[in-house]
Amino acid sequence: AILLMNGTDHQMPQPWLGRVAAEANTIQDDYEFVVTSLHEYLEQQPVDGLSTWRGELRSGARTNVLMGVASNRVDVHQACAAAERAVERRAEPLAALFVDDDASRALLNVAWRNLVLNSAHDSSCACSHDEVVDQVLVRYHEARQIGDVLVREALHRLATEVDASPGATLVVNATAADRGGVVRGTVPGEGPVHLVTPDGTPVLEMMRGPEFAGTRIGSYDMERARDGTFELRFHGVHRGEPATDLQELRDELLRLGDQGATFRFRVLMPPTRDVIFAADAVPGFGWRAYTAVDGDGPGSKVTAGVASLANEHLEVRINGETYTISTQDGLTVGGLGRLVDGGDGGDTYNYSPPTEDVVIERPEDVEVTTLESGPVRARVRIDATYRWPTHAIGDARSCSRRADETLPVAVSTMLELRGDERFLRVHTELDNQCRDHRVRVHFPLPAPVTGSDAECAFAVARRGLTAEGGPNELPLPTFVSRRFVDASDGAVGLAVLHDGLLEYEVVDDGRELAVTLLRGTGYLSRAELALRPNPAGPMDPVDGAQVLGRRAVDYAVLPHRGDWRAARLYEAADEFLVPLERVRAGGVAGATRPPTGQALRVDGAQVSAVLREPGGLAVRVFNPSPDPATVVIERDGGPVTAWTVDLAGRPQRRFESALGMRPWEIATIRLDDVRA
Repeated sequence: AILLMNGTDHQMPQPWLGRVAAEANTIQDDYEFVVTSLHEYLEQQPVDGLSTWRGELRSGARTNVLMGVASNRVDVHQACAAAERAVERRAEPLAALFVDDDASRALLNVAWRNLVLNSAHDSSCACSHDEVVDQVLVRYHEARQIGDVLVREALHRLATEVDASPGATLVVNATAADRGGVVRGTVPGEGPVHLVTPDGTPVLEMMRGPEFAGTRIGSYDMERARDGTFELRFHGVHRGEPATDLQELRDELLRLGDQGATFRFRVLMPPTRDVIFAADAVPGFGWRAYTAVDGDGPGSKVTAGVASLANEHLEVRINGETYTISTQDGLTVGGLGRLVDGGDGGDTYNYSPPTEDVVIERPEDVEVTTLESGPVRARVRIDATYRWPTHAIGDARSCSRRADETLPVAVSTMLELRGDERFLRVHTELDNQCRDHRVRVHFPLPAPVTGSDAECAFAVARRGLTAEGGPNELPLPTFVSRRFVDASDGAVGLAVLHDGLLEYEVVDDGRELAVTLLRGTGYLSRAELALRPNPAGPMDPVDGAQVLGRRAVDYAVLPHRGDWRAARLYEAADEFLVPLERVRAGGVAGATRPPTGQALRVDGAQVSAVLREPGGLAVRVFNPSPDPATVVIERDGGPVTAWTVDLAGRPQRRFESALGMRPWEIATIRLDDVRA
């Protein structure tokens, strides 16, 4: 069999292909032409004597990798990460477990369609003209907004089913692992307050029934002004406090309205407190209710000093623009967070170092300010001013960057430690007015390494310090990661968890990890780059790829013992990126769910999706390990019977509660015993 690949990117399916193949078979007998798929073709090929390749199929010697697409237009990659997280990690599992109606399924279809429309590689990689990128961002934003709406609807539905105290705060975990964390919300009243679990453990239409404009009303009064207008004043109360039925008032207002009366409404809201509190472990795919209690809560180990932060796991000391992290078990790593700005003469496909470059690694001045000192979280801000060259000049072959044309750039970095978190949160903001440059943040490693481990789709990829290149694309060991990258020698390591910062490189012979924060360039594609001689697309200017204006990036730093598995980086990424949800609950007649509960338990494998299919609730799991694993599933606290199914939904293996998984296996599981 000879495989003839058909089609290229940007080419629509050819409706005449089947007819042409049939005619070719009619006019000759030497060959039989069959329109097939790669899967069908490979099933018929011999497998004896084949060579074995371990690792990624990633080589610039065989085809252009175009690795710079991971660092161009950081705003697009951030929007993609936020949209995918809102839809697949928050909205879809919560809707599947707690809502499951036609409206939610229809909205999820719209959100997924937007994500699929953006999956064309020049869309998701942001290698397009500015007008196209604008539409890509619109689709990502719409998908994220739909996800946020579905999350809110699922939370409100669950809140009506949980038997909790009136006015309770319900904290919901949309991920598989049990975990606590910091939650922000409002509670009634004034003055100090803390929150407790149901067992007392301290932690931190306009008119309908008793509501007017969504506010519970305790009392009201009505007066008639001199101009004949009826003035109504409503006094709001919190959930759980006595409310008054407004039905009689509603009937009276309708009667007066029929007589032509005019009304003026005023709602006086009851006092509330904006609080953050540390929720203890909430079950995976479950919930826990908390009740507000007046008075100061318990203390914690979260503190901040003049230039330091600390919690149960980490101590952070700020040294100018960089910082040092020490773990509770004695691991110390210093010089973290150093910003390095250099020129870029490339395009949206590839970074290209200028012929002459000016690299800026140190700020002109630094100021450190303590913002919060506990007990739930501690925050310190580092304000640094740099002078960066304004742009690189010249063509791609002889691009240069001059030190006599610079701009002052203010970079504000907030370091945050939360209670019981094993990583340091970092939020950096700057107003980017410079062109043709790349900004990376550097992290010295606790020990030299020979490679890195990065999360990719359904796996963690192991990579060395070098890349393979060829005459059409020189080797550049900048690699991609989905949510985390780890550099470890097996005994100690440092991981960076990130939100849409896809590009990293291990530099200085394995001694530092560099993560790209932004990369600005003015061309869709260029010819004769230093690392790629041929154009990769139209050689058109695109000003949007300079990513000018205010930019903000988020990541977290996690020093650890052992490798990435010992550091539990999948769980850490969920903890950093997928927030605990909250909603007001309690006081609902007929609510049957307990104050603390778990709708779905999945142990032993990573969960990539929880969704509703025509046959029932489906859970997609994978084993990102070279070792066999066993996944255990429970539904509403009890065992399940289920089938593994293929991607077309056809049953494959039946099992009860526990399923053995091969190394690196992906499995889609459809549960039998789900509620209608």
